[in-house]
Amino acid sequence: METVDGLHPLAALLRRYSFAYTAAHDFSVCREIMVDDYVLRMGEHEIRGREENYIPATRKQFRQYPGLGFTVHDFLFTDERAALVFTEHGRSTLYGGVAAWLGVSLYRWNGERLTECRVEQDYYARREQQRSGQVHPVRLPAADPWTEPLAQPDSETESRVRQWLIAGGLGQAPDGSLDDEHCAATCRPHIADAEVTVLDLFSADHRAAFHVLTRGTYAGGLPGLDEHCGRPFTLYSAGIATVEETGAISVIAVTDRLAAERRLTKS
Repeated sequence: METVDGLHPLAALLRRYSFAYTAAHDFSVCREIMVDDYVLRMGEHEIRGREENYIPATRKQFRQYPGLGFTVHDFLFTDERAALVFTEHGRSTLYGGVAAWLGVSLYRWNGERLTECRVEQDYYARREQQRSGQVHPVRLPAADPWTEPLAQPDSETESRVRQWLIAGGLGQAPDGSLDDEHCAATCRPHIADAEVTVLDLFSADHRAAFHVLTRGTYAGGLPGLDEHCGRPFTLYSAGIATVEETGAISVIAVTDRLAAERRLTKS
C-alpha cells in the first residue's frame, strides 16, 4: 500500500482518529474516516450507523466531558486490523471531578475508512475517581506508535493466546495487568465455573489483540456485592496479549466491571 505522509494508510487513519477526531471532538473528521454503517461494540451493546446512533452517543460523551483528552499508549496493526491502548481523561460536567480511565479498542477497515470498533473502557475506575476526588495519573504516551513497522498475522500467536484466554489466563494474570491496577489496588470480580468465548482476536507478529466474554457465577471481588455471590455473571474484556520469548504470556486488558456490576445487581 502507498504511504500517507510516510505512514502506512491504516496507521495514518488511526492517527487522525485519535487526534483530529477524538481529541479534537471534530465530527467532520469522524464523517471522513468512518463508513456510514459504522459499528461500535462495547460489552453487550451494539451501536450501528454513524449518523443515526454513533455520533449522537459520542456527542453526549463530549458534552459530559467537554475537555476530554485522548492519550495513546500502544498501537499495533497489520494490513487488515489495528488496536489501540489509550486513556481518556477529563472533567465531568455532571460530577465536577476529573478522571482518567484506560481503554482498549480493536478496529476493522475497508482499505479507506473504519468499519468497526470493539472497545472496553474502565468506567469503574472513572466512577471511583469521581467519588474520591483523586484522579489517576495518565500513563506515559507512546513516543511515536504510528511509525512502528507493519506487523504480519501469526497463526501460532493466535493459537497460543486463544488457548490461554479459554483456559482463564486473564483471571490469573499478575496484578497490574487489568484495568487501573497499574496505579490502584487490585479490584477484580472473581468468576466461578468460568467459560470464555472469544468474540474477536487477531495477531500482529508475537502479539494479539482480543475481545472476549466470560460467563459463570459471581464469586466475590467487588466491594459491597457479597450478597450476590452465586448469581450468574458476565464480564467483557478487551486487551493485547504478548507471547514472550520464554513462552509466557503477558497482557494489558480492560474489563467492563462497572457494567458487569450493574448486570449482577439487576439479576
